[in-house]
Amino acid sequence: MNSNKGFTIIEMVVAVGVFAVVMTVSLAAFLNVSDIQKRAEALRVINDNLNFSLETMMREIRAGNTYGAGGTSFDFTDIDGNQIFYRLNAGRIEKKVGSGSYLALTAPEVNITKLLFISRGELAGDGLQPRVTIVITGSAGEKTVIKLNLQTTISQRKIDS
Repeated sequence: MNSNKGFTIIEMVVAVGVFAVVMTVSLAAFLNVSDIQKRAEALRVINDNLNFSLETMMREIRAGNTYGAGGTSFDFTDIDGNQIFYRLNAGRIEKKVGSGSYLALTAPEVNITKLLFISRGELAGDGLQPRVTIVITGSAGEKTVIKLNLQTTISQRKIDS
């Protein structure tokens, strides 16, 4: 009788080979899930930032009057009589109230590439209801860059006189 117990070299090579294949597949799946999580986080960050900025601008512009001509910056008078300014500066949307300083509305990890205001009916007595269309394009993420485009149109609450 043979009293040697254990594995042969061939059995060990096969076991290590199977283990290596399983670990390679598992590592690839883990890296894929990690990449998907980073993409989802970048999408959440840019979506939250752009929605916050857009909602802030919409709320104030809707109740304001004396709209500027539009372009890459925009100004108007708010409901309290303050002059409000919005602009794109160094990849961020900024807001200024009166003669104060500009404050960023978007986070540093979000890069705004386009901010456009299209104003119509801004002249009093032109027969057109004042409205502003805002177009925003931004991106977030380091290795995996997520881009998002948003556009909305806001009409002034009071009737044009």
